[in-house]
Formats: sequence, C-alpha cells, structure tokens
Amino acid sequence: MKKHNSRVQRAIALCCLSSALWGTLASATSVDIQNASFENNWDGWQDTDPSAISSDAYSGTKSAKISGSSGAFSQSVPVTTNTDYVLTAHVKGGGKIGVYVGGSTLSATAVNSSYAPISVNFNSGSQTQITLFGEYYSQEGRFDDFTLTATSSGGTGGDSGGNTGSTGQCSDSSNLAVTSATDNGTNDGHGPANTIDGNLADESRWSSNGSGKSIVYQLNSESTVTALNLVWFKGNSRTSFFDVDTSTDNNNWTSVLTSGQSSGSSSSYETVDVIDSSAKYVRITGYGNSSNTWNSIIETQILGCGESGDNGGDNGGGNSGGGSPGNINIELNDWYLGVPVDNDNNGKSDSISENDLVNGYEHPQWFYRDNDGALVFKAPIDAPKTSTNTSYTRSELREMLRRGDTSISTKGVNKNNWVFSTYSASDRSAAGGIDGELKATLKVDHVTTTGSSSQVGRVIIGQIHATNDEPARLYYRKLPGNSKGAIYLAHEPIGKSDEYYDMIGSRSSSASNPSDGIELGEVFSYSIKVVGNSLTVTIYRDGKADVVQTVDMSNSGYHTGSNEYMYFKAGVYNQNNTGNGDDYVQATFYEIVNTHDGYNY
Repeated sequence: MKKHNSRVQRAIALCCLSSALWGTLASATSVDIQNASFENNWDGWQDTDPSAISSDAYSGTKSAKISGSSGAFSQSVPVTTNTDYVLTAHVKGGGKIGVYVGGSTLSATAVNSSYAPISVNFNSGSQTQITLFGEYYSQEGRFDDFTLTATSSGGTGGDSGGNTGSTGQCSDSSNLAVTSATDNGTNDGHGPANTIDGNLADESRWSSNGSGKSIVYQLNSESTVTALNLVWFKGNSRTSFFDVDTSTDNNNWTSVLTSGQSSGSSSSYETVDVIDSSAKYVRITGYGNSSNTWNSIIETQILGCGESGDNGGDNGGGNSGGGSPGNINIELNDWYLGVPVDNDNNGKSDSISENDLVNGYEHPQWFYRDNDGALVFKAPIDAPKTSTNTSYTRSELREMLRRGDTSISTKGVNKNNWVFSTYSASDRSAAGGIDGELKATLKVDHVTTTGSSSQVGRVIIGQIHATNDEPARLYYRKLPGNSKGAIYLAHEPIGKSDEYYDMIGSRSSSASNPSDGIELGEVFSYSIKVVGNSLTVTIYRDGKADVVQTVDMSNSGYHTGSNEYMYFKAGVYNQNNTGNGDDYVQATFYEIVNTHDGYNY
C-alpha cells in the first residue's frame, strides 16, 4: 500500500488554491441586498405564506420565518455579466437558499439546531439581474443576514449550472452517470458490473484477491469528481484499505486519495471525500482488508458535477451527511400504495395498484418523486384512513408478491404473501416466499409538532404485518424540544401486549435529546429480517456502528395460528391523531428492497 498522507496532499492543494485566489478574494465586492437582515420586516422582499417575521435573530432583532412547505421569499438584484458570486445566509432550523440565474436554479439546504451559514456559488453568465430566494426545507426555519459577493469577473459566463467558476469546484454535487466498470479479469466471478447495478445484496459485488487489484469506472462524460459513495462487502465487520485515482484518458492518472480506509462498522453507503479533479475515469485500487487480502465492493456511486450527472436538482438532506445517497433502488412491481385521499368517495383512503405505481402514479401532496427520483411519502393528521378500525393516516407501500396478477387474492397463505420457515411444508409451498428481509435507505423530513405528548413526533417507517397483528413496527420519534430523534421497535405477539425495544434513544414522551440520535434530514438505513423464529432489526449509519435488536418470536403465536401470512410495509404511518389537522409526517426513501427465499424477483 502507498503510504502518502491524503491530509497532507489536500493541504498542499488547498494552499496552492488559496494563493491563486488571494488577489480575487481580496478584491471581492458586495452587492446591495435591500433589507438583507429583515430589520424592516418584508421591505424589499416578496413573501409567500406561511411566512412571518420572527424575533429569533442571528443579528439585530428580526429574521424571516418560514413554517410550511409553500412558504418562501425572494428579491431581485442587479449583477454584472460573466462574474462569479457567492450567496450566503444564516439559517436556523430547516431552510433552502438559492438563486435563479436565467433558466437555471442553484440552491443549498440545511437543517441546523442553531444559526449556521450556508452558501451557493454561481456565475452570472449573460444575466444582468438574478433573483435570490429562501424557501421551506424539511422543517420550520429562520433566515437572517443575506450577503451577495462578487468574487471574480470576466469569466466565460457559461458555468451557472454546477461549477463555482474560478475555483473549479462543485456548488451542488450529485450522482454522476457511470457507463461501465472494468477490472483486469482476476475477479472470482463476482464481476465489476455488479457494483453499478443498484443491487445491495451480498452476491451482487466485485471481489478480487490480492494487494493492488483495481476496478475502473468510466463516466458518461468528463466531469468534476468530488466524492464516492461505497458499500463494502462485510463493511460492518472489517476495514478495507484502498487508494483512489482519476484520469481523463484512462492512461495518465492523478492520485486524489491515498491510504483510504472504510469505517469497519457500516454495511450501508460510506461517503469518501477525494480531492476535486476533472475526470472521465475513476480507479479504486484495493489493498485487502483487516481480515484477509480480498477486495470486495457491493456498490459504487461517483459524485460531482458536470454534463453527465448534474441534473440541477436539490440534493439536500440536512447537515449530517444528508442528501441522496445516489442511485434510487425501488422496484414498484412488488408494492401497492395506501395514500391519504378518497377520490372514489367510499369513505376510505385510496389504494393504488402495483400496475398504476409502475406506470408512474404520483400525488402532488402525499406521494411523489423528488428531483433525485426518490419517493416522498407524506401523511397529515386529518385525512381519510384505510378503514374504520384504523386510528391513523398513512402514505405507505404494502408488499404484493403477486406483482400485478389480480387473479391472486391479497389475503391468505398464497403467492401474494410470505410465511416463516417454521411453517408446514404445505404452507411454505403455497406461499410466495419464505422468511424475508426488508432493506430501506431514507431520511425523515418532518414529524408532527402538535397534539398529545403521548403521540407527538412519532411515525412508523417500516413494518412486518401479519393477518391481523404486527410482528414488527419500526418507529422514528423526535420530540418538539429535541434536535434529534429516537428509533425503537415494537413486536406484537398474538393476543398479548406489545413488546418495545429502544434502539437509539428512548421512546418516552419525556425523553431528553438523544446524544446519538438521528436528525430530521439525516440519511440512514434499516433492515428488518426474519429467519424462522428470529426477528432481527438493524440500523445503519455512515461512520457509526450498526445498532442491532434481535427478538425471539418462538412464543409469539405466529407459528401456531392458522392462516397467519406476512407482508412488509414501508413509507410513513402517522402515529398522531390528536394534533392540528394539517400537521404531518414526511419521509424520503432512496432504497426499498424486499427479498425472500423462494421468491425469484
């Protein structure tokens, strides 16, 4: 393994960059923004409700407050053509700031427990006027002290869609399109193409034995590469060692990371920061792992900006690594949707079939695709419910192994549902699958903040549902006074009281802020897995050890009852019916993968 220190390399690069830009930054000039700190209320701004002026300020006595999904404010200002600018504001809570430059929109997002600056870099191009704005993002937020500064002039003016002008860095990195993955052919049959297929199963990996084995990714076009998202095989039990290089011609290579190491504690995506570089090829060279000399990667995503991958969307997601983890991995053939509307006027919420989902069904409020293509689920407190026996609203997928074959009933031990491997041979043969695992990657965007203390802030994000009961319900809960949320599991034995297991923080209605909790907007993953009598739930987070809870279901009644069938559920199931009617829960899912023995999809 090469022993160069990547921190030293980055320091050298930043030193040289700072020297090159010193004259430019020293001559930076500010653009006048009318009432930039909102001390004169909304003078100079156009605002859209729900918006207000708040006394919770970063400086002075006032700030702008945006408290709902349609809330926003904007102001147009003059700029000089072909000039690089940086827009900065201080944001507390959730917020998005950005600029409209001709037909382009550039933005940055944050979810902060206290005021912190966020910035957007852009080039004015041919424009003599731009519009800057602030918008709702994820939760109620406050905005203060906007500044707009010109950092250089005389540029080409063609780079307002993703690069920051003179620095050559990305203002908003996104997933770059990868056209191929290759190696030298010494893999063990787990080939390089497995790492770009969006499949996170262990078998869908690249594995090559020996120090110095490489895998090379070709991008759709030359782009600025800023980081990688990697899923390592057995990533939660061993540390992998590697270097990263980039090239524009697949011949001359530039080192952008040396002596890289995985965390050894995560089996989900880990973000690897590299020195920004222009590249069409990215090479990962492995030097084995802490257990042996194998190099094994399950999935790779390459982040940056450029023609191939910058879709102009908002890759936000909070200040904890947030944003989209890359490729969206959700196959809708296996699901139907319960959505909190009653368009057929039957007194219950509507169910959207597998075929309708595959054909692109969306609801503009409660179920839709974001700019990355991820699925957004949202459920208010006051809305139609699935039945008169249901107390809460939901925007939630229900597993359908029949995959659109309506000749198969949704109920019963049949090809639409699955059973445990402890069931009889006849039940196992009749079912659509045996045992199973649900994997999801998501961020919780919003939870309820009104209502009873026993219900506020809680939402179910994943389930195993049986005929009438629920072997597993996975909850996220964030109390109004806390900046982070808890994760806990409920197991419901048949005919008995629920059993609760705190996994991260506490489910208590008076819980203190969990020091290791999950913030709104923070991306994480979970697995709900059954093998026979054993239920295992795992929470995965980048840079942190997995959190695992195992439940013995031997005496839970599911294995002795008749016609007990199972199906997974994923989305948001609002667990508050006491707050304001328009209060809501919302989550964005990047991955939903269901697998079963004997189920071949």
